[in-house]
Amino acid sequence: MKINLLIVDDIAENIYALEVLFEDLEIESKDFTGLNIFKAQTGEEALRIALKEKIDLILLDVRMPGMDGFQVAEFLKMSKKTADMPIVFLTAEFKSDEFINKGYKVGALDYFIKPIEKFQFLNKMRIYIELFLSQKIQEKEFSETLSEYMALVDKYIISSDIDVDGKFTRVSQAFCNISGYTKDELIDNSHRMVRAPDIAEQFYKEIVDVISADKTWEGHIENRAKDSRRYWTESLISQKYDKDKRIVGYTWIEHDITDKKKLEKISITDGLTNIFNRRYFDENTPRIINSIKRNNTFVCFALIDIDYFKKYNDTYGHQQGDAVLRKVADIFRLHARRASDYCFRIGGEEFCIVFSADGKKEAFDFMEKIKDGVEGLKIRHVGSSISRFVTISIGLTCERCERIPDITALFNDTDKLLYKAKETGRNRLVANFALP
Repeated sequence: MKINLLIVDDIAENIYALEVLFEDLEIESKDFTGLNIFKAQTGEEALRIALKEKIDLILLDVRMPGMDGFQVAEFLKMSKKTADMPIVFLTAEFKSDEFINKGYKVGALDYFIKPIEKFQFLNKMRIYIELFLSQKIQEKEFSETLSEYMALVDKYIISSDIDVDGKFTRVSQAFCNISGYTKDELIDNSHRMVRAPDIAEQFYKEIVDVISADKTWEGHIENRAKDSRRYWTESLISQKYDKDKRIVGYTWIEHDITDKKKLEKISITDGLTNIFNRRYFDENTPRIINSIKRNNTFVCFALIDIDYFKKYNDTYGHQQGDAVLRKVADIFRLHARRASDYCFRIGGEEFCIVFSADGKKEAFDFMEKIKDGVEGLKIRHVGSSISRFVTISIGLTCERCERIPDITALFNDTDKLLYKAKETGRNRLVANFALP
């Protein structure tokens, strides 16, 4: 490892004398391989060299015609590249304490009085150079360790940076491995190329809403590889800033969870509310109803809508609206705890509960508790004209097993009951039967 030394003096003989002195410099370090000596006889020439080369130490004469040593030091402090460059001043005189302090203020590491005393000079230079060597070795080791770490991150962590236009600016090798694309194919191209095509745009809008509030979005996302293969990741998405704290895009860190058990759970679960989703409802409701029929109990089918939910979103924002959806779903889970109770989110603010009951009154009371439980959350809703709080409307069909129609007719019949509940005042339960 060589040390780059810049000697600045307007007298060539002084520069030569310092070069001769350095021939007797002894550094006890296996990493030291000598000095690269750069020379300048004017302040302007010194600045050009300092800005062009990576200088480790400057020996700078104070008294020079034109730009003196203090002025050179002041200019060096103005550049980010040279601001921390150590300076040793050479001077034939100390005029005053003010003169000395001025040098230290512009970055002086030390002063040497001309004519220079050899023993003192070489000993101090040895100490300074050994310190510089130690620092450079630490920087080199840190850089090598960081490079190794970043290589591991690149290899094993699925990550990417996306600009504000939705284009990739960086992707890890792990991202390439799982997606099947090369870095060249991804960089400067839209993130849409890895999106699963049947994922609703609203899903990504909800992600943007979260991270735009300077929060980290966490959840499960289905992606599409180059060969059209689908894969699932557990994702963390947050805003990315530049050094001036301006938003320049998003950082996306993912973890592959495409194993069968997790994939099955994700594919049937609504990501926001953590209850069953519309897909599971469509594919499994007939099976669930047939299972209830085998127990010879009443089959109960309830459709639920949050009252004035659009007004709630318009008033409080979509993030608060999402929080309401989660809290309402929590009420459903709190009450529907039996193995034969199933809760679904089948639309934006629309839900369904399928359950069994020994009688119609039991079914009615069960859904009334859920309705009252939602209002009991006391979530303020100034946009509602029927309550100060968030409420729900419910349509309920409850029939003996042998009288249950097919799933399409059951859904349509119950949807009409839900419509009647909303038409007749909301925050109420309308069933296909009357209690005595």
